[in-house]
Amino acid sequence: MEDTYQDFKSLSEVEKEGRDFKIWVKKTKSKIAVIAPHGGAIELGTSEIAKSVAGDDFTCYSFEGIKNKENKKYLHITSTNFDEPECIEICNASDMVLAIHGAEDDDKVVYVGGRNEYLKQKMIEKLKKAGFSVRKDTTNHSGRNAENICNKCTSMQGLQLEISNGLRKKMFKGLKRNHRNPTNNLFNEFVKSIRGVLCEYVAKSLV
Repeated sequence: MEDTYQDFKSLSEVEKEGRDFKIWVKKTKSKIAVIAPHGGAIELGTSEIAKSVAGDDFTCYSFEGIKNKENKKYLHITSTNFDEPECIEICNASDMVLAIHGAEDDDKVVYVGGRNEYLKQKMIEKLKKAGFSVRKDTTNHSGRNAENICNKCTSMQGLQLEISNGLRKKMFKGLKRNHRNPTNNLFNEFVKSIRGVLCEYVAKSLV
């Protein structure tokens, strides 16, 4: 599906913050940011995953659709065009950015992309060890484009997770707005695995 708006400026001229979308931010002193540029009702469950992965340790940003319907049609801006100013500011101030996305397929799989080859391999290994089906993303949306929002960090090497619809469904009672809380053990294991990779990365960078 083609995006209705090609950038945030054109989106914000029609769609209104507080009515159609909201922006959720939690800043920390960490140089790692976890973002969900298609959160809320755009790609269901991605906000919850991003916020839990960030916890109290990492900066978190979530652009969330709150329309009653057709959030993805009207609020999805592709990652290479996503330029909401606060998100850009957070990414530019971070050494590494992890972007959480939702893939449409019903297979229970995680696609790992981005330009940071070291973290990509570590993430694949960690998630496989935890029992998740993982594939290295080789699609046109693999997160390797330098203009992708996850690569707007100072290292220019971010990480992107595309989590299938089938897997996200299993992490909650359901993906409807009132079904995404509480989460379950699968969600907790997924978050724990991702956080483990990020924490190891931080520890390694301090050595």
